[in-house]
Amino acid sequence: MVIKTTNRMLAIVIAIFLASGIVAHAAQPRPRPLTPGTLPTDLQAAASRVSEMAIGAIDPSAAIRSAYLRDLVALERLRQQGAPLPAGPYAAFSQYISDQEAALTELERTALASSRPVSSPTIAAMDELVAAAQVELNRHLTMAGLSSKGSE
Repeated sequence: MVIKTTNRMLAIVIAIFLASGIVAHAAQPRPRPLTPGTLPTDLQAAASRVSEMAIGAIDPSAAIRSAYLRDLVALERLRQQGAPLPAGPYAAFSQYISDQEAALTELERTALASSRPVSSPTIAAMDELVAAAQVELNRHLTMAGLSSKGSE
């Protein structure tokens, strides 16, 4: 009888301590993970490259599609950054961006059409298209006498 009562009391004490531990743990604030918006641009780019390399090793097609979408968005942002240009230069720059988008699409299709796509050279070629578009935007902005403050 004494052992039964002691075991019950021990079980009650353990249950109370366990419950208080769970409550104390739940009351602690959760650590917030860094969101992409809070990371510096250079760090975001580096993280993107590392994840692309990892994905490329496992699934090259997925890495190519991901890079294609990223670079397509980058080209569209460059088109928007060229909006302050006068009408003539903006039309020429917009056409240049359209040509770069077509070349980007062709690169993606060619790479994905092969039986064993290789992600690294394809992604590098896609990134070169965006870099060339950035240089072209800076050139047009300089010729128009505008600053290239939005370029990174």
